[in-house]
Amino acid sequence: MVTEYEVYKWLMEAVKLKSRVSSDNEIHVSEVVGCLRKSYYYRRRLLTVSPSNALKLLGDTVHTSLQEVLRKRGFETEFEVGIQLPGFRLVGHVDAYHPDKEVVLEIKTVSSIPEQPYRTHEMQASIYKELTNARHAYIIYISRGDGNIKVFEVNDSKTAIRWAVERARQLHNSLARGEPPAPEANPLCQYCEFRQTCRR
Repeated sequence: MVTEYEVYKWLMEAVKLKSRVSSDNEIHVSEVVGCLRKSYYYRRRLLTVSPSNALKLLGDTVHTSLQEVLRKRGFETEFEVGIQLPGFRLVGHVDAYHPDKEVVLEIKTVSSIPEQPYRTHEMQASIYKELTNARHAYIIYISRGDGNIKVFEVNDSKTAIRWAVERARQLHNSLARGEPPAPEANPLCQYCEFRQTCRR
C-alpha cells in the first residue's frame, strides 16, 4: 500500500533533470494517452521555454529527485518497456516499479490535485501495469502550488494496450505522411501552446 505520508517522506530527500529525443519509429505511451495532434506538433516544432514549460521542468526535477529516493527503497526507476509493432515500436518509461511488491508508480506534478485521476494518467498507469505484469499501479499527484500529495490506485483496464497501440499507429502514420492528426477537443486545449496552430 502506497500512502500520501510515505510519498511525503520520499520527497524529503532530493534534485536532477533529463530529456529524451525520439525517432519517428518510436512512439511513446505518454504521447498516445494525450492529444495526438499536440504530440505531432511537439515532434515537428521547436518550443521556446515559456513560463508554463519552466514549471514543467520544475516538475521534472521533483520527479527525478523522487526517483533517486525510490531507488534506495528497492524500486527500479525510469526504465523502458515496449511492444514491437509493424514499422515502429510503442515504448514507455515507467517512473518506478518494485519487483518484489509488483507495484508500478506513475508520478505527476500538477498545479492542483484533482478529485479523481485524469483519464490520460489512468490509461498510462494501466498500460505500464500491464507491460510490467504488476499487481498494483498507483498515480501519485504532487501539487506544485501547495505541496499537497494524493495517491490513487488504478483499476485494471483490459483495453488499455489495444487502445494505445491503435493511437500509436495513428500518430506514426501522421508523422510518416507529414500531416497532423485530427484535432481532439479537450478542456485543456485552452492551455495548449499549439492552440493557434491547431485552429489554423
